[in-house]
Amino acid sequence: MAPDPLEPPRYDPFWPGMPQSAARPRPLRRRLRVFLLSFVLLAVASLAYDFSRPAEYRASAQLRIDFPTDGDSADERRLSAHAAFLTEVQILGAQATVADTLDRLARAGLPLPAEGDNAAEAYHRALAATPLEGTTLVELSATGTQPEALAPFLNALIETYRDRLSDRYRQDSAGQAQQAQDEADALGVRVAAKRRLLDAFRMRHDIVSLERDENQTLKQVKGLGESLNAANEKLATAEARLRSLRESAAAGRSVVRARDNPALANLEQRASQLREEMHEMERRYTPDFLEFDTRAKSLRIRLANLEEQMAQVRENGRHTAVAEAEEDVETARATVDRLSQRAAGDRRNVQNFAARLGEFKAMQDELTGLEATHRGAVVRATRLRAAEQVRAPVVTTLDPALPPSEAWRPQYARDAAIGLAGSLVLALLATWIVELFNRTEPAPSLVVAPTWLTSLEAPPRDGGRLAQMAPAALLPQVAPLPRELDEREIALLLAELPDDARTAAVGLLSGLAPGDLARLCWNEVDLAARRLTLPDRELPLSPRFHDELCRHRARHGPADDAPVFAASQDAAALDATLLYAAHDAGLGAPDEVDSAALRHCYIAHLVRQGVRFADLPGIVGPLPVEMLGAYTSLAPAGKKHAADDIDRIHPALREAGPA
Repeated sequence: MAPDPLEPPRYDPFWPGMPQSAARPRPLRRRLRVFLLSFVLLAVASLAYDFSRPAEYRASAQLRIDFPTDGDSADERRLSAHAAFLTEVQILGAQATVADTLDRLARAGLPLPAEGDNAAEAYHRALAATPLEGTTLVELSATGTQPEALAPFLNALIETYRDRLSDRYRQDSAGQAQQAQDEADALGVRVAAKRRLLDAFRMRHDIVSLERDENQTLKQVKGLGESLNAANEKLATAEARLRSLRESAAAGRSVVRARDNPALANLEQRASQLREEMHEMERRYTPDFLEFDTRAKSLRIRLANLEEQMAQVRENGRHTAVAEAEEDVETARATVDRLSQRAAGDRRNVQNFAARLGEFKAMQDELTGLEATHRGAVVRATRLRAAEQVRAPVVTTLDPALPPSEAWRPQYARDAAIGLAGSLVLALLATWIVELFNRTEPAPSLVVAPTWLTSLEAPPRDGGRLAQMAPAALLPQVAPLPRELDEREIALLLAELPDDARTAAVGLLSGLAPGDLARLCWNEVDLAARRLTLPDRELPLSPRFHDELCRHRARHGPADDAPVFAASQDAAALDATLLYAAHDAGLGAPDEVDSAALRHCYIAHLVRQGVRFADLPGIVGPLPVEMLGAYTSLAPAGKKHAADDIDRIHPALREAGPA
């Protein structure tokens, strides 16, 4: 049947770009053959290995080992019982216990599989004794290929261990009790000898007790020290009083108080009365009258005599007080000297007695420790004699071993499923490897379109069908990128451009598109804030672009609503100017230098820094999808950065332009 000319051709999924009628079916058959062959071989091998393994059976039993608690504290009992429990678990699973168990079974006439000369070693490898954490329970298990021999072996092992444990403790108990008694007797002899030595030392050095106040020598020294301290305090007080009296006398202050001297108190009272009479007369009479009044004169004379008498009494009292203070100082100093001489004479005796007292205390501490050890040994010997049978652990079988009814391992069904799944994965991997080395280059993708779509004419009609079909040109997957100029080439190009074209070129290197140059007006340029406000985005002005715009406005001076660039400076004229400048600057391939190339230089600068593609249109304006796909080859690997985190000034614009 001829193909319908109006129906679009179908394409083979294994041959991209080639119609199904032209695709070869051989790769699909090859993949199927490789997959089936690999899967069958791997599945047969895995199943053969799985079911060729002999079945192993496991029997288990559980017992409890209880120990007597004869420690001094709960922690000691717990630690001692745990250590003994772990030791018994090791003895339970030892090879010697296994050998005795096999002998017991042989004597009982129970059948066991022949293991040769290494039967005990073989059963020891098959046996596992596992203590359960936090308990005194032991899990016994035996693994083998003959299930009828496992349960009798475990039960016989428990009985053998119980008999060996009873014999071992019965043999050890008598020897341990006698050893403990001998140790207690030896310690008793040492305690008695040490006590006699301590009593002799105490009598020889006249030591009453460890309390210092109860010993006569130390008590006398203590009293002498207290007396010497009191004498020193009395001497210090007397010297301070003498120094105070002398300082008061030198300053002219009275050292005798009226309340301490009755005569001085009487004189002061009489003088006070005379002063009151004089004050009364001075209040009643004038000074001139008092100069001639005999009574006033008499009062003055009597007051002067009383003051002279009081001064004499105070002087005599001062001499008397200083003399008494000097006598007190001499007496206190003599007492201190006498007590110091006695203390110096007794110091050597005190030191010798203190040393003997320290030795006595050390000997008594040693005797105390020895007595405590002796008491512990006596208690231990008494307990061993009183409870020889109680010390043996008690073994209780909680769960005897039963013959296993089914295999323990391997699990044939589970392992078969794992083998089949692995075979499937490996078969797919083998198929992929075969196809990897047999891969052919894919044919280019073709877009087939009617001829009337390529020409802008109406489709021809022939009985409702298209007359012919014609292939269109090949469509590239990504758009080709313009030429990228380096910093040196950009600098040479800008140097050759005229003023207006250089300003436009700097704008292209700052994020403007050629269409933005044609639409840009001065009311969108904020030179003070260094910012461009475009309809779809805002751009900060780099220092170079700002300077170029300032010079451009100074040259032309247009109105705010006027376009920045003249109408003659369109895209074609700018491209022509760039071509001339590229020729004049001696750049290679000058015909590839245009406004698109300059804009591409700025976009490539942003993409190589890892800018987020979502933020790119907000900087350079909208880009076609095929162009974005082409720029992905320039982006670095890893996480991309926001527009605020990258350098938005092209390196070629960092140098100052022409003034």
